Amino acid sequence: MKIAMGILAYNEERTIGSTISSLAEQSVLENTNHTISIHVVPNGCRDATAIHGRKALESLKKRHPSVQVEVNELTEGGKANAWNHFVHEFSPADAEGLLLLDADIHFGEPECLERVVQTLMESPAAVVAVDLPLKDIALKKKPSVRERLSVNASHLQVTGTPKIAGSLYFVRADALRSFWMPLGLLVEDGFVKAMLLTDSFRHPERAEGIVRAPEATHYFKAVTGLKDWFSHERRLLNGTALNILLFSNIQQLVRDGEDPNWVIQENNKRDPFWVVGLAKAHRATLPGGFEFMGEPLRKLTRLPTQRKFAFLPSALLRTGLNIAVFLACQSDFKLGRLDW
Repeated sequence: MKIAMGILAYNEERTIGSTISSLAEQSVLENTNHTISIHVVPNGCRDATAIHGRKALESLKKRHPSVQVEVNELTEGGKANAWNHFVHEFSPADAEGLLLLDADIHFGEPECLERVVQTLMESPAAVVAVDLPLKDIALKKKPSVRERLSVNASHLQVTGTPKIAGSLYFVRADALRSFWMPLGLLVEDGFVKAMLLTDSFRHPERAEGIVRAPEATHYFKAVTGLKDWFSHERRLLNGTALNILLFSNIQQLVRDGEDPNWVIQENNKRDPFWVVGLAKAHRATLPGGFEFMGEPLRKLTRLPTQRKFAFLPSALLRTGLNIAVFLACQSDFKLGRLDW
């Protein structure tokens, strides 16, 4: 299989080297059945991300000479913009699979990516494969009470059907190239999942379109401190609400017989902040807000009875915090305060 890996990076000079070093340990790079290219895409960086990324790729290339590597630097910031460039421009036109990675992760097993790729290849009904994302504090031998609660909350996140984590997912190239991402999008993983599993809302969501690779994990940096956590969750909820408005807009375009991806491209060219206009024009309650507040308790109900009591404190605490986040986001949305 011909695979293109895109590492999208914004001001990651301190982490991109270790991420690429971890990538160099992956067995998939040694599999002669694959032809692989790696593209680091620094976007709008104000630090030496591109320099550190290039050095790390040079080191990886010495170990894996058959792997093609390059840095595709963009002056414009924004993950959606970097995503569009990688998917539609930087990745080789004949690539069969596209792997999206963040620049601040490391892998749990040397076989992680091999298992993700293999799982998708063995699942003809699926268009995207994921692994299990875990917070890095899960590796600590003596986590604090707050850290244990955070890890427990992350385990609640993986109950139920698989989700796409923006930090790592592998997609059939033709499926990913069938749409463009709106500039200014805050939460790209939910948008990508919805567009992939509904063919840009041309049919109902197909749960079988996404699969999780067994025994494949990656670790991402946990947000520490209440202030940083609150800001992170605020961004996620605002992003989810914005996605809901976009989905409604796209569904209407489909009903009207228009091509939503042509409209997205044209809107991106016309106004890079057009999605903010959707938020400011929305006068009702924050889309998805009530679901967000009740989500921890709903996830608790999916756990086996013997585990419900162990996770109850985490679920109750998270519910209270979610209510506070919701109130802040309700104000953000009305003011169009969506610049992160």
